[in-house]
Amino acid sequence: MNVNKEKVKIMTNMAIYEKNLGQEDFAINEHFKSNYISYNNFKTRLGVIIAMMIIFGGDILSRVSTDFNSVVEIDYVSIGIKYLIILAIVLVIYTIISTIIYKKRYKSAEIRINKYKKLLNKLDTFK
Repeated sequence: MNVNKEKVKIMTNMAIYEKNLGQEDFAINEHFKSNYISYNNFKTRLGVIIAMMIIFGGDILSRVSTDFNSVVEIDYVSIGIKYLIILAIVLVIYTIISTIIYKKRYKSAEIRINKYKKLLNKLDTFK
């Protein structure tokens, strides 16, 4: 029985890739790039909105708990406008960061999958 060492190396590299990053890369590559980025940006924005609502809610509760009699005197409109401006700024920043990160992840997955496909083609030449 003749064992081709090059073929064994290729198969080992492919198995390591499939075990470590392959599943994630194939899951990423199932989507179009724009859909992958949009979906993950949506998740990021949703997380930011929920986090900001918790922070803003805590701020309102702390204002009310310091002086319960001032509940009526608090200017909720100006506070709300301030919070909406902060939310808009934070959403823009996180969307930009998220877009950059997910573009890089998609591109990296594409590169690794292309290398994997080249190894598959190289493996076919050994038949």
